[in-house]
Parts: sequence; C-alpha cells; structure tokens
Amino acid sequence: MLRFNETELLQKIDRLPRQLRAAFAAACAERMLVLYSRFSTLTGRGNPATLKNILSHLWNDLAENRVSETEIQAAIEICMKLIPKEKESPWVPGQIVADDAPSAAVYALECHRTGSAQEAAWAAQCTCETLEEYVMRHENISINAVDLNDRLFSHSLVQTELARQQRDLAELLHKAVTLNELRQRSEEEAAQFLP
Repeated sequence: MLRFNETELLQKIDRLPRQLRAAFAAACAERMLVLYSRFSTLTGRGNPATLKNILSHLWNDLAENRVSETEIQAAIEICMKLIPKEKESPWVPGQIVADDAPSAAVYALECHRTGSAQEAAWAAQCTCETLEEYVMRHENISINAVDLNDRLFSHSLVQTELARQQRDLAELLHKAVTLNELRQRSEEEAAQFLP
C-alpha cells in the first residue's frame, strides 16, 4: 500500500531539475481544477477560469523555460485571493478543495520561481488532503477512528493519486514524458480525480 511520505517524496523531487520539479507540482494542481470548478458552480464563489488561466501560463512558461519574477508574484497573489476565507459562508461539503486547488497552484508557482522541492511536495500533499477529506466524509470515518490512516490510505482514490505521483516522478526523472504529455495527461486525469 502506498502512503504519502514527505521525506521520501522530497528525496525523489530533489533528483529532478528545477523545471521538472515545477512541472510535477503543476500536474498535481491541474488534477484538482475540475473540483474547484464544481465548487464554484455549487456556491457561486471562486473563479475557475482565472485559476485555469494561471496554470496554463505556468505550463507555457515551463515549456519555454522562462521565469518572470513579476508575473509569477502577480499570479501567486491572484491565487491567494481565490482561496476562500474562513468567514465566507455558507460552508459546503467539499470546500476544502476550494482551499487546496489554488494552494497547489501557489506551490507550483513558487516552485517554478525558486526551484524548491518543498513547494512541489506541498502541491502533492494538497491532492492527498483533498482526497482524505473526501474519503472521511463519504465513508463516514471519524477523525478519531483508531485505524484512520489505514482506512484513508487504503482507499482506491488515494492509492490512485499516490500511484500517479510516483509515475509522474519516475517518468520525469527518466525523461519518459514530455511537459506537454504530462500536462495533457493531468488534464485528462482531473476528470477521474473524484467521482
């Protein structure tokens, strides 16, 4: 059974060149866009088109190996505004996605700007937190359950995402996937991220 292990993940990400670290983070963020769109449709809050546009610019920058500090900082600030404030109401099931999707985009942007493996790992962690929240809610698992971690990590949705992350890292490391292929695949996988 795969588990989210930040230490091991960081070791793998550290082996990637800077550009590919950011691509890994962008792929994680990309998979959550559909969920952010669902949240926005349900609540009338958020702006999925803006978030999609920011990620699209990030992918294009990665493909052209271009970094503009000013543009990245502006995109980070916009993404931060897309994260719902705690005071916003009404709270709806699945609202954590509204936090995690733009947060993952921020981490991907920061990784692109700084090359930080930690930022890429945090983007991956966002996907896991979204899935864990979903599993707890839909499987009626108490946060106090003795076997909480085993039940969360053994769920097929979590296992699928962890396997995707492992695959993406391995393929990026061995240059077995292009940035365009990774982007396209992540967009396609977004449809299966959650039922």
